[in-house]
Amino acid sequence: MRLGFSPQSVVTVRTRLPDPNDPSIDKYATASQEAPFVRELIRRCAVLSGVDEVAIGDTASIPLDESLRDLKLISEGQFVLTVEGHDVQSNHSTVVERSSVSPDYFHLLGIPLLRGRLFNELDNDKTPQVAVINQAMAESYWPDDDSVGKRFKAAKAGAPWITVVGVIADARTQSLAQAALPQIYLDVYQTGAKRLAILVRGHCRTAAIADEVRKQVQSLDPTLPVSGGQTLNETVSASLAQRRFSMEMITLFAVTALLLAGFGIYGVISYLVSERTQEIGIRLALGASRSNVLRIVLRQGLGLAIVGAAIGLVCALIVSHLMASLLYGVRPTDPLTFAAVAILFIGVAVLACYLPARGAMKVDPMVALRYE
Repeated sequence: MRLGFSPQSVVTVRTRLPDPNDPSIDKYATASQEAPFVRELIRRCAVLSGVDEVAIGDTASIPLDESLRDLKLISEGQFVLTVEGHDVQSNHSTVVERSSVSPDYFHLLGIPLLRGRLFNELDNDKTPQVAVINQAMAESYWPDDDSVGKRFKAAKAGAPWITVVGVIADARTQSLAQAALPQIYLDVYQTGAKRLAILVRGHCRTAAIADEVRKQVQSLDPTLPVSGGQTLNETVSASLAQRRFSMEMITLFAVTALLLAGFGIYGVISYLVSERTQEIGIRLALGASRSNVLRIVLRQGLGLAIVGAAIGLVCALIVSHLMASLLYGVRPTDPLTFAAVAILFIGVAVLACYLPARGAMKVDPMVALRYE
C-alpha cells in the first residue's frame, strides 16, 4: 500500500506557544510575531549533527497522528469553507482537513507538487493568504477547471480570501483507509499556530535528536513546554493499533474455527469408517486394493469438505463488506485471499480425512467380517 509520503527517518517533536488570550504574554499574539521564532528554530535545528531537513507545522500536520482525537482537538485540523464563484454542491462536504506548515514541509515528507508552486519566502502576513491543496480537493471543488488561482475562505464573518497557488499529490496523511480526502495547507508564516510540530529528517538516534531539538526550543524561550520525540514510523504504526488488535482477535477466532473444523471432519470420517468396517472388509476380501479403500474414504470426506468450503466462500462474499474498514491495500473481495483460504481449508480437510482413511487401509478382512 502506498502512503503517498515518506515516514522513514522522520522524528516529530511538539511544543506549544502561550495562549494569545493571556494578556501577560503578547509576543506570540500574531503570525508576524510568531514568524521570527519559527524561522530561528528551523535555522538552529537544520544545523544539528545528523539532521538533513527541518519543517514546522501545527499538530494537525503530523501524518496519521491520533493525538488530535485524544486531546479533542479535531476542530483545529478542520476548515469550514466558502468557495468563490459557486455554491458548494450538495454532495460536497464544506468541512475539509486543514494544516498550517512551513515551505519545506512537502519536500521533507516527499509529497510531490503536481501543478502551480509551493510556499516561498515572499508569502507572509503582509501578503494575500495563499494555500496549497491536494488533488482530491481540486477534483472535488473544481473538477472541470484548473484550481490554481481559485479562491476560498473560511465560512465566518471577516475571513480573508485565500488563493490556491499549488496542487500536490494525494497522500494518506489523515486516514490509511482513504487517500483521496480533500486537504488544505496554509502557510504557517501567514496564519501562525499555537500547537507546533517540529518535523526533522535525519540519521541519528530518535532520543538524541529529540533532546537536541528540545534544547533549541528552550534556548529560544525557556517557558515553552516540549514533548514528543517519536518517529513518524511509530506514529503510523500507532494509528493501526486498534485495527491491528481487531485483526489479531479475528485471526485467533479464525484459527480456532479452522482447528474445530479439522477435528470435526476427523471425527465424522472416523465414525463413518467405523460404520463401514464390514463393507471395507468385504471389499478387501473380494480383491479391492488398499489404495482403492483410501480413495473411497477420502472421496467421501473431501466431498463434504468441498461443499462446506463453497458455502463458506459464498457467505464470506456476502459479509465481506463488514471487514472493509479493517483492510488496507487489499479489497474485501480479493480473489487471491479467497483462493488461499479455500486451499488452506481443503488442506486441513485432507489431513483430517487421511488419518482415519489410513486406519481403514489396515483393516484385516477376517476381523472386519466378524465386526458388529
